[in-house]
Amino acid sequence: MKAGEFRYLGKEVEPDERKRLALSSAMPTSIKGLRYRVFKNSQGQILLDPVKSVPAYEAWIYENPKILQSILKGIEEVEAGQTYAIDLPEDDD
Repeated sequence: MKAGEFRYLGKEVEPDERKRLALSSAMPTSIKGLRYRVFKNSQGQILLDPVKSVPAYEAWIYENPKILQSILKGIEEVEAGQTYAIDLPEDDD
């Protein structure tokens, strides 16, 4: 199956009295923080788009490609053992 293609799961579900659907067979295994954007077209088809939300105080990192690249580079350097220790002066407060 190609990315973006839909496939039939061989199952129909019926909403309960509160219009809820059980979609457990269509959900991935537990992924912490996974949410879904919900889309509906004029034919009544519903698409659930899995997303991972980012706290607002961290969003600036993903909105600035240079900062994100710098952070990813730093992670690569740590994983490659390319780090060194530095001594910082103690705060006099």
